[in-house]
Amino acid sequence: MRILLATLALAGTLNGAALVERPPLVQNLWPQAVHVIPAVSADGRAVTPRLLLDDDTLLATVAKGFERAEALVTYKMSSGETTELADLPLPPRTVVHPSGVAAGAGHIAWWTARRDGTGRVGEIWSVPLTGGDPVAIAAFALTGTVTGLELTAQGVVWSTDTGGVWRVPYAGGRPEAVPGTTGQHVLKWPWVGSPAREFTTAVNVETGERRATRAGALCGVTLCVGPDRLASARSGAGLRATKLTDPPVSRPARDRFVTSSTMAGPGEIWAGLYDLMSGQVADLGVKPLPAKGVQAGGIAIPVPASDDRLLSFQQDGRLVIIDLARAGS
Repeated sequence: MRILLATLALAGTLNGAALVERPPLVQNLWPQAVHVIPAVSADGRAVTPRLLLDDDTLLATVAKGFERAEALVTYKMSSGETTELADLPLPPRTVVHPSGVAAGAGHIAWWTARRDGTGRVGEIWSVPLTGGDPVAIAAFALTGTVTGLELTAQGVVWSTDTGGVWRVPYAGGRPEAVPGTTGQHVLKWPWVGSPAREFTTAVNVETGERRATRAGALCGVTLCVGPDRLASARSGAGLRATKLTDPPVSRPARDRFVTSSTMAGPGEIWAGLYDLMSGQVADLGVKPLPAKGVQAGGIAIPVPASDDRLLSFQQDGRLVIIDLARAGS
């Protein structure tokens, strides 16, 4: 649920793009995909959405205090039923709280980091999807952060922002480097690629298939959006215009959805959700930041979660949950 900030251009264009008519709100365009839920649990803990387990079940962490993820819970969006799955351990000298939460193959996993002398140790944690006591299944020297953590039938895979893909079985052990992934990052397993944000090159580590596209694009496994805001397959086939008036802030989720800022009129900026397959656009309804401070007049642009399905943000003391698997239809 990383948030990027777009600043408001006070002229009649945004980054040189023409003004556009404001689209319908996301809850009007794709009502089946939108849920609005409390931002605070019944016992007063702040809720942080992590991913969607199915059409009705949100996996979240709840905490009291800044970045103190105290427990992992599921939340039924239709009924409000909350089930606590596990307390989240915070070892001494923790400097990165539970991050990169992923689920699959009957497990939930995440990573943390702690100080160790002059360096840092990253740890991968796992717990059954049904809940239980979390176990640290891997520990390793860490420079930077863990990226692209995913769960496979055999175990957990992840990359780091310095490059390289690693794996460990659910039973735990010493992390092993995945052969042929030096300098690579997890895109969507079994696809890895580089550079980390753009993924203009992608390789399937199971089949050896390799795909590449033009520099400067932001890519999913098969679809890319270039700096000219044109969408195409990685091969360049099917090049087509989009309704984007500003470049997207992240690669296409589910190989079709991106978010971006757009100006609908002088002094009116909004955050849009763009379906690159259907051409439809929704206004997320995100409100501009308060008109004070260095970011005055800007707007927070929500970014899809690493599960490629959840898009969420806080609005008026509530959480807006958008299920990208049910949008665009």
